[in-house]
Amino acid sequence: MTFTSAASFFDPLSWTVYPEIPIGPGISPHGIGIAVGFLLGAQLMTRRARRFGGPPETDIWNALFYALIGAIVGARAGYVFGHFSEVTDGGDDILGIFKIWEGGISLIGGITGAILFALPYVLRRRMGFWQTMDLAAPGLALGIVIGRIGDLVIGDHLGEPTNFALGWLCSGSGSDPPLDAEIYLQALSEGQPPSLGCYDLVLHQTALYDLLSTLVLLGVLLFIGRKARPTGLLILTFTIWYAAMRVITDFLRVDKRYFGLTGSQLMSIAVGVICLYLLARYRGAPYRYRRPPEGGGDGAGDRSPLPPDPGDDGEKVGAGAKTTSESVTESDERPI
Repeated sequence: MTFTSAASFFDPLSWTVYPEIPIGPGISPHGIGIAVGFLLGAQLMTRRARRFGGPPETDIWNALFYALIGAIVGARAGYVFGHFSEVTDGGDDILGIFKIWEGGISLIGGITGAILFALPYVLRRRMGFWQTMDLAAPGLALGIVIGRIGDLVIGDHLGEPTNFALGWLCSGSGSDPPLDAEIYLQALSEGQPPSLGCYDLVLHQTALYDLLSTLVLLGVLLFIGRKARPTGLLILTFTIWYAAMRVITDFLRVDKRYFGLTGSQLMSIAVGVICLYLLARYRGAPYRYRRPPEGGGDGAGDRSPLPPDPGDDGEKVGAGAKTTSESVTESDERPI
């Protein structure tokens, strides 16, 4: 069976990949993409906080510092959790867990780690979790878009052979020609196809699909964030959209699977379902969490919850009580 005939149906996307920039010991374009994506995403977050109102900028940057540490830890931990036998050579090299320079990080794990590490600071400074995450949502999308550019430069996240119109054919790796297609096909038949490299074969380039989808998502988030919206709507939109995209694109990749799904798919489905429930039930964050904490940023004050949602926690709405839509005050829906 051959897939090289794809070129007879269309002219596939093609470019030369550069695994590293020959400066000093070598610099990875992938690492540059991640770093620049994080910095520009953080800048977008702080700009939106200044424009629409939010926690003090000092608190935002402090929270982002913890998020950066969490992203590094979570990205590696997420990959190791799903590929333990590979990174430890079947358990013979436990220190392989820490050999991040050999490759192996998880975007989903990085986002999860960033949130978990920053959360204690956000709560302690009374920044408002949902308000802060709404400010961060467009920056997250921007960071992913830029990070994926780094993936495309090095030829990472290769998928299965394809005849799809957006299939990608590597034209070379630096000054070297592509590897023979049979090398990839042999690895594919053994169930261990590489996700990184340059082969003379038209493949799904899932990083490209992710970039295009997230670029559209970024536009959607910036558009709906221009006007007052229920608190939590932006971060829920980001999570549902991105989770759905990861579920789809991971079917195009050959990776370790559990019950027929990759670890990223299982995580995306679990978080996506929770966010879908919140979106359908509240159109955003639960009502009691929509108002930002009073005195946020200085540790003073207390949260001022909204009136209970009709039927929430078994409570009934008495005669003359406001309906849910009436109880959401102007302060609960703000540009985010």
